[in-house]
Amino acid sequence: MTTEAGGATAIVGGRALIGANLDVVDDSVVVLEGGVIAAAGSRADTSVPDDAAIVDASGLVLLPGFIDAHVHIGFARPSEVMGRGVTTVRDLGWPPKKIWPLVEASRRTDFDGPEILAAGQMLTAPRGYPSRATWAPRRTALPVSSPVEAAEAVAAQADSGACIVKVALNPPVGPTLDGPTLAAIVDAAHDRDLCVTGHIYGLAELHKAIDAGVDELAHMLMSPEPIPSGTLARMAAQQMTVVPTLACFFAAAQDIAVDNLRAWLAAGGAVVYGTDLGNEGPRPGIDPREVEALTRAGLSTTAIIACATIDAARYLGLDDRGVLSVGRRADVIALRAAALDDASALTDVALVWRQGRRVGNS
Repeated sequence: MTTEAGGATAIVGGRALIGANLDVVDDSVVVLEGGVIAAAGSRADTSVPDDAAIVDASGLVLLPGFIDAHVHIGFARPSEVMGRGVTTVRDLGWPPKKIWPLVEASRRTDFDGPEILAAGQMLTAPRGYPSRATWAPRRTALPVSSPVEAAEAVAAQADSGACIVKVALNPPVGPTLDGPTLAAIVDAAHDRDLCVTGHIYGLAELHKAIDAGVDELAHMLMSPEPIPSGTLARMAAQQMTVVPTLACFFAAAQDIAVDNLRAWLAAGGAVVYGTDLGNEGPRPGIDPREVEALTRAGLSTTAIIACATIDAARYLGLDDRGVLSVGRRADVIALRAAALDDASALTDVALVWRQGRRVGNS
């Protein structure tokens, strides 16, 4: 772990994607000071403080740190996640006694990992997924059997600091929430200004979720079946968001998930980057399988960057980060190759700063 000397840091000479439109600026200067971006622009137009530590970024591409909107951080080393380009994560299911202390610790500027947001426990039917899943530590799932219990379960997550409420609807491995109970969860979450995300297997469960007003798919539909155009239209009309997690699908199932995502994008649907880190498939940091599959679904390299930075920050209510602009958090990554030409280069991370502190071994 290394850090820059106190005071300002000027990252000079690289190609930077600056501002809300990811404008490409060659021979750029990005100045980090006090944990935020103090200046960002071309070298010709941007002053470098006299006392700044200079980092030569020639041949590198500078981006905002990635935001992964679906992880299970307990299965990874946070330092490895951050060192490979992800500076903020959202955990979507972990026991309260484990996740909330970690969330609190991650808010420190010296935390050796990304900042962590969390949903807390997954709300599910009694004996429903992931109550009996071998991967899930005890109390990852919280059983809910009625609308009254729904309100209590949502309150427990919200009072603990949840950024979203997660539900599980996975009939092959257990019972699922009934329609009234699911709707009560959604209503209670919305009363607390929280969205609801769903782990959903099967079109019947997807339609139940749409009827109840679920806001987000925590994965592309988990079952290997095409989503009908009418269903996609309903999802888009309700302004749902999809976190694809294509890295945790394999073989033909991934092909179907990619096709569903392509159709979702064609329907005007919103997408936010997420990998389901902790599941089989994704690796810590910016994930090559996710990037490759998103590319197959039709996203350009710039669109992938946007859904993992600007769009993710906006969607998660993180208006202090996700863009290289003055006053935003100094969460910055540098890639070794011209990432605009080849999406696979997004995983080749050379340097990382979190809140202006240089991290990793590079």
